[in-house]
Amino acid sequence: MMVAVESLWMYRLSVFNSKPIVVAVFFTGGRPSSSFSLLPWKGPQLQTTIICTHFSKLSMNARVAAADRALQEISYQSERERMREREERLKAGLDTADLDAEAEEDYMGVGPLIEKLEKEKAKGDPPDLNRYEEPTDSESDDDDERNSESAVNKQIDQFDKKCKKHEELLDKFAKAETLDDAYKLMKRIDKFEDMHFRLRPEYRVIGELMNRLKVAEGKDKFLLQVKLNRAWRMVEWKEAFDPNDPANYGVIQQDQLGSSVDRVEHAELEEEQRTIQGGGDEDELVFDDLKEKDTVLLEKLKELDKQLEKKLAELDHTFGKKGKLLEEEIRDLAEERNSLTEQKRTPLYRKGFDVKLISVNRTCKVTKGGQVKKYTAMLACGNYHGVVGFAKAKGPAIPVALQKAYEKCFQNLHYIERHEDHTIAHAIQTSYKKTKVYLWPAATQTGMKAGKTVQIVLSLAGFKNVKSKVVGSRNPHNTVKAIFKALNAIETPKDVQEKFGRTVVESYLL
Repeated sequence: MMVAVESLWMYRLSVFNSKPIVVAVFFTGGRPSSSFSLLPWKGPQLQTTIICTHFSKLSMNARVAAADRALQEISYQSERERMREREERLKAGLDTADLDAEAEEDYMGVGPLIEKLEKEKAKGDPPDLNRYEEPTDSESDDDDERNSESAVNKQIDQFDKKCKKHEELLDKFAKAETLDDAYKLMKRIDKFEDMHFRLRPEYRVIGELMNRLKVAEGKDKFLLQVKLNRAWRMVEWKEAFDPNDPANYGVIQQDQLGSSVDRVEHAELEEEQRTIQGGGDEDELVFDDLKEKDTVLLEKLKELDKQLEKKLAELDHTFGKKGKLLEEEIRDLAEERNSLTEQKRTPLYRKGFDVKLISVNRTCKVTKGGQVKKYTAMLACGNYHGVVGFAKAKGPAIPVALQKAYEKCFQNLHYIERHEDHTIAHAIQTSYKKTKVYLWPAATQTGMKAGKTVQIVLSLAGFKNVKSKVVGSRNPHNTVKAIFKALNAIETPKDVQEKFGRTVVESYLL
């Protein structure tokens, strides 16, 4: 029910100590009008409620709570006064239509919206649950520019161009007059299909299994069904975690500093490869964004690289004050180059990965100007299916360090082979500086028996039953380094077979 407020004045009073005080003055009475007039009123005597709150001595949360309490008290008192006046009128036999109309008046203007929603509900249309939802997470696909309407239309246009080009090549092949022309066109068609319409080997294997399944019977049919199911699950897993698939990456929206992918360096490498291989007819087969490179930026980078090489060559035989000046010039050129490359970097994250914090450390350096504080953050990421990584970054504040580490941890990924998808193949011991780490395989339903740092890394990698012991320094950085050194040194049964040329069998089967 809407509460009728006849007049509510909020104003500031300056007292002798010059601190602001918020005063809410509330007037109630039998006056039918909701506006306050300075003319004399001959109706019932007005009741005044003054609520003073000294906000300058309270924190922000306390101020909000105090304001809410003040408004609630005002609304409750106005409702009581209205109900009391309504009862008095009913006892006196007077009409209360004006009070009811004032109570039902739509002060906020939400009446048309409610009527519209009621009409939609009466029609029986399925409700859109996400109509008023605004995604705020950086990992939401709606924030990704690649999913925008213009980007999707661009991809559709590129696909149409590829299809038209493929049809032209097929028509030329069908109308070829000599065998040499047909052979050249056939090679071009194969190259075009490998570049743009490549069929992965997994799908070829699945197609072959399905063809065999059509004519198989009995036991062979059951075995083919098992193989087909296993192959399909492998394809789904590979598509979900394929590092070469751009659909498995998302753009980090909260970009504050560096990034995880440097497009400029990739563009330079691709340009060098194309100049070495040569152009010609192959340029007609390319319809991707490679043609839209930022040539101006690349030219600037090349000029800066030439200047840096020249300055570094001069630095070898320059000493004294001139050498120091040269070092400063080289430092400035390097900073300028880094600032240019930052313009083309896009921070990306891997979809399906979980990120956990390992440690945050603070260092303080005392200088003439005062204390310089820096924070170091260490994060670990993994997909719980054998892929795990870590990163360490520094920054002037904790959010900056966490942002940099979050972007870097997706660049340092390791694939760890899991024995029977739950433990390691054998016990191992490694050391890094003053830290020693022991890892032992455990039976199923044993669980993780390890310290906090070791447990975070192993759980992100997908291990479920491992025993561990850390001896020596418990420094998180050294511990993580030792863990990754141990995991990368584990030899799986497949590695042993390739190493010795013999079949590895479980001991209980002998």
